[in-house]
Amino acid sequence: MTSTIITAFFTYTLITAMTPGPNNILALSTVSQHGIRRSMAVLSGMSAGFLSVMLLCAAFTLSLTRLLPAISGWFTWVGAAYILWLAWIIATSHPSTSETSSKPLSFWTSFSLQFINAKIILYGITAISTFVLPYTQNIFSVMYVSFLLTAIGCFGIGCWAIAGHLFQSLFQRHGRLINLILSAMLVYCAIRMFI
Repeated sequence: MTSTIITAFFTYTLITAMTPGPNNILALSTVSQHGIRRSMAVLSGMSAGFLSVMLLCAAFTLSLTRLLPAISGWFTWVGAAYILWLAWIIATSHPSTSETSSKPLSFWTSFSLQFINAKIILYGITAISTFVLPYTQNIFSVMYVSFLLTAIGCFGIGCWAIAGHLFQSLFQRHGRLINLILSAMLVYCAIRMFI
């Protein structure tokens, strides 16, 4: 693998991990509403689910890339529905105050949502099929890249969660407006899947 390919790999993965998407916006919203400590189950579930999806992408990339033209439309529709569902949840949620006792999503809910998150599925399939399989079919190399993809993805989630923590008081003061902006960003993500 050349330095050009490695640079392209990290450019693609870091940009994808840091741009708004379902996980990043969910992390930001959850932490801003519930704080970092109460959001740990959500963040842990996202991370564990992310790793599971990356390992599945690694294990099945060869067969999925053969089948992708036939099922890519389904991935797009399911992913867009998931993103729009998150947008609805965020838009209709009320900012957390000392009087509210809303609870963040559970570990298993955020874990399960990863399996319909089209952004990370396509992230894994694209990275592995573009930057790994043309150079090696070694299972250990593919698994290593799956763990690396997870680490980069979780770095992005962590950055958005920290932003939610750092700006928590601002988000709580202007929570309704921020929830609507975050929801609009998710709707934009869903629309971009079809453009």
